[in-house]
Amino acid sequence: MSKKVDKGSESIYWNLSYRRRFIRDLWMWPWAIILMGFIFWIGDSIFMNRVVPVIGLVIGLFQSIYDYSKWKKGEQS
Repeated sequence: MSKKVDKGSESIYWNLSYRRRFIRDLWMWPWAIILMGFIFWIGDSIFMNRVVPVIGLVIGLFQSIYDYSKWKKGEQS
């Protein structure tokens, strides 16, 4: 594994360790939910109102699960 940042600040997501990626994901979930609610409320078509928020939430959920599992797998080795 290449050198990943686990302490300090790093603005580039791909340079973070999986633990820090998961923590960033947790911080971003409230903002994502607010954004999806805004899209749901303001969108002018069924696709924008229903499909885009659901796809965004599913992708975000899978990303968080992936980062968590990679973090825990890295701790075991």
